[in-house]
Amino acid sequence: MSITEKQFEEVVYELTRLSAIELPEPVQKLLEEKSKLETTATAQKQFEAILNNCRVAHENQVGVCQDNGLFQMFIKFGQQCRMEGDFEAAAKRAISIATKKIPLRENAIHPLSKKNPGTNIGPRIPTMYWEPIIGADYLEVTVIPKGNGSEMRDTHSWVLTSDDIGRATVRAVLDSVSDMMGEPCPPIIIGIGLGGHFDSNAVLAKKALFREPIGAPSSDPLAADLEHEILEAVNALKLGPMGFGGETYALACHIEISAAHTAIVPITVAVECWCHRYSTARIYDDGRVDYLTHPVSGGKN
Repeated sequence: MSITEKQFEEVVYELTRLSAIELPEPVQKLLEEKSKLETTATAQKQFEAILNNCRVAHENQVGVCQDNGLFQMFIKFGQQCRMEGDFEAAAKRAISIATKKIPLRENAIHPLSKKNPGTNIGPRIPTMYWEPIIGADYLEVTVIPKGNGSEMRDTHSWVLTSDDIGRATVRAVLDSVSDMMGEPCPPIIIGIGLGGHFDSNAVLAKKALFREPIGAPSSDPLAADLEHEILEAVNALKLGPMGFGGETYALACHIEISAAHTAIVPITVAVECWCHRYSTARIYDDGRVDYLTHPVSGGKN
């Protein structure tokens, strides 16, 4: 058997629906845990509003945030799985249908004319990143409605290797946080790309945001130590939820690394708001579909 264009469209539609409405359970649990650390009425009220927002979205099956951003997809394809059809066209159909049925805010415009087709699709949107997996017989698809209120606060810089790269990374994050304050709707997730090229470095930072489980340390011990240091340093600023003061400004810090040039290391700091939306499923050659991030809502086919 093969994974068909039609099946891919159906799965992407369901992932789009789930990602827009339901935060993954570990994300909701982390928000609940962090809310218990707050001691001021203002910070407690912010977390109360966040958690109530999640409850209302679930009960009414509506978007958990009014801004569904621009859609991105990370796709891992097993080298043993077989695919038939135009999967980019299938993804665009799925998101266009979801825009009307859920419904979703119509965000995707032409960057020059500003014309809005009302479909949340357009040239190169959704962005689709493909990554091969040796020996696997499945296609793993993650759909991300990436809000741009947080993304506009992403930063990119370069550091000479004569500098202390760890200290430079901490400075880059703290400089970003002290400037962004409440704009990205904290508590945020921090994703950092270290090394590589300008373009690959930015993708690393974006992928870092969606590491699972949220808060899991890097497999690289140096990066893991730096993640811990940055998370503590950011929360020590006491900016708190929505930047109104409190214990938790950042929920997690994830770093992804790539080999760097001997002379210079690029650093991208990407941020994600508290509304950490994504949904992942695996499609197998035999027709099975496992919804990994939303097993209760999505079920197993």
